[in-house]
Amino acid sequence: MWGPSTVVRSGGLLSGARLGCRVKEEDVGRRETFSAEWLDLELSTRPEEGWCRREADERRRETLEQRGETRVLEQRSPWGVLRFGVLGQPLTQHLLPYARTLPLPLFAPPDLRGAKAGVPRTLSRSLSHEAQRDLSQLPPICPPPLDPREGPLKGGEIGETEARRIGG
Repeated sequence: MWGPSTVVRSGGLLSGARLGCRVKEEDVGRRETFSAEWLDLELSTRPEEGWCRREADERRRETLEQRGETRVLEQRSPWGVLRFGVLGQPLTQHLLPYARTLPLPLFAPPDLRGAKAGVPRTLSRSLSHEAQRDLSQLPPICPPPLDPREGPLKGGEIGETEARRIGG
């Protein structure tokens, strides 16, 4: 998974962090368990756009260069929410496209698990049902209409118009 959380310091100041989240649930009565782990929060330090100061002293042969820093905060969740922004300012929230991943219904009532009472719904049945639903939404495949002026084609023979189009 993501491993332990890490915090990076540079010169005594916080320069970066990666914080993970781990969730574990147990239902002893039904003998079910659920566990998930994901990278939740990431803090990184980046150079600030357009902020640079440079000084040069030719007599002493010294140069000083400073660049501004921005601490960028990024927070993810398994529910498809991404928060992004600069530390100390409000974060912008984005909803990621829906995908069939977490969160799963952890402890659903038994009457919702199967389509009929007493019949467990298997993965192959649910996949075949989804495939049938997807295929029913596709338009029917029809061959292109034949031109009656070309005459009937014999097996393995190319019509004149197709031969001209191919270049033969």
